[in-house]
Amino acid sequence: MDQINKMRDKNSSSRLSVPEAAAIMGVTPQFLRLGLQQGKFPFGVAVRMKRWAYFIRPDEFRKYVGS
Repeated sequence: MDQINKMRDKNSSSRLSVPEAAAIMGVTPQFLRLGLQQGKFPFGVAVRMKRWAYFIRPDEFRKYVGS
């Protein structure tokens, strides 16, 4: 996925944001957040602190979306 690599270069970080990943998947950010909270996706995690925090691993996400 060129989009993932471009985002990764642009952000120079080792993760994707929920809105970025949701756009690539063609789902809403809320759908992705709920799936991460429920452990439905193998490419990231959600942790509840005072608020929810999300971590999406680009390499695992790339495998999941098939690029």
